[in-house]
Amino acid sequence: MFGHLSIAAVSALMLASSVQSTPEASIGAGNPYPVSNYTCADGTHLAVRLLGDRASVSVNGATAVDLPSMGSEGTTFSNGRQTLSIVQGHLSWGVGRAMPSACTGG
Repeated sequence: MFGHLSIAAVSALMLASSVQSTPEASIGAGNPYPVSNYTCADGTHLAVRLLGDRASVSVNGATAVDLPSMGSEGTTFSNGRQTLSIVQGHLSWGVGRAMPSACTGG
């Protein structure tokens, strides 16, 4: 009887030790450039990855485009047609000459 009890105890300990730690501890782990998702006032959905000298932006699930940083501040990224701006923590998205649209999320 003790033999069966020992096997059950060892099995329970092995199972308990294989359980992963809390998910909060692993969020963003191993990824220095996480993706942040935004929804803009005009209905556009953005997936943004800030890479320092550029931003990688996917618009409405399309293939991401790289937008180089403009200026020394690193808060405006543009390829001349598409522009992503971050001012005091507020993100906006503009295409062409259209008025930029405020975006929320992150």
